[in-house]
Amino acid sequence: MSDLQLALIALGAVLVAAVAGYNALQERRARSRAESAFRGGHPDALLDPLEERREPVLGALPEESRQDPSLGALETVLEPIEEPQGAASASPASVISSRIDTIALVLADEPVARAQVEPLLDALESHATPVHVEGLVDEQWMPLEDSPREAWRELRAGLQLASRAGPVAEEEIAAFNETVAGFAASINAVSQRESPAAAAARARELDRFCAEADIEVAVNLVGRAGATFALSRVKSLALENGFAETGSGTFERRGPDGVVAMTLRIADGDAKRDAAYATGLTFALDVPHVPNPVVVFEAMGKVAEAFGAALGGELVDDERRPLGAAGFAAIGRSLEAVARRMETHGIPAGGALARRLFS
Repeated sequence: MSDLQLALIALGAVLVAAVAGYNALQERRARSRAESAFRGGHPDALLDPLEERREPVLGALPEESRQDPSLGALETVLEPIEEPQGAASASPASVISSRIDTIALVLADEPVARAQVEPLLDALESHATPVHVEGLVDEQWMPLEDSPREAWRELRAGLQLASRAGPVAEEEIAAFNETVAGFAASINAVSQRESPAAAAARARELDRFCAEADIEVAVNLVGRAGATFALSRVKSLALENGFAETGSGTFERRGPDGVVAMTLRIADGDAKRDAAYATGLTFALDVPHVPNPVVVFEAMGKVAEAFGAALGGELVDDERRPLGAAGFAAIGRSLEAVARRMETHGIPAGGALARRLFS
């Protein structure tokens, strides 16, 4: 055997040994990584005790986690005005509106029976501000008292954010949220609410809108040269013009929808109801509560003029200045502006939302 052959054989042996050594090194590294990955502090699923195990249910989570699994953060702000496409619509009987309410949703896997909802209704009665609860029926929201169903998978509660008494405080909104969240947890449901801070900001904005639109227009009728009006004659004229006397001694004239369109008050607020004469009368229009306030104001002006002609009185404004055609026209223009502003806010005068808000 030649020297060349011996050299080639030696070189081949060295290469084989090198490959074998490399493979052994790689295998050792792989084994080390595998052992490290599976050797850590992981408990044995079969032998170790079930410590801190948490099943994937929809019920209440530990206090440190204030997040529902399917709806994201509980404090996510719900859109107050725009409703998403494809969302459930409100039936004609629906009361809750994101325009004037802060809304809390409750979503359950199983239908929630009416008896299960009673504790929520009882708890919400503690709020001084009106609260309404509705259930989803055939993709439409309906008040529970009007619902044909006795159980619902989806419920919503609405806390009115403002009224003539002022805006709702952030603390009351937070209490409302906690009440709904507690109820949802008690039935293994999830809930979503508007953050108290965001809702309180909307309440203050809504209150400012109320202050701008909450107007009563009054037209006064006084006797000439201090003359007085016989109440018997006033009552007769009131009945002839479609007014009805109320228990408080005022008179109301209602519109076609049954809502009070205008009122007639005895101007002498401290006079006894059984007094035979009055020194003046006041015709009043509560603008937010009346549909088409400009039209109703024009009608009220004609009624006041008719009373003036029959009683020999004079129409004046609140400053006791004579009120003529120019004054009526100026008031009418102001009413048009208020009506447009209310329409722009989605709370038209005389509508259900306006009657709730201005109460």
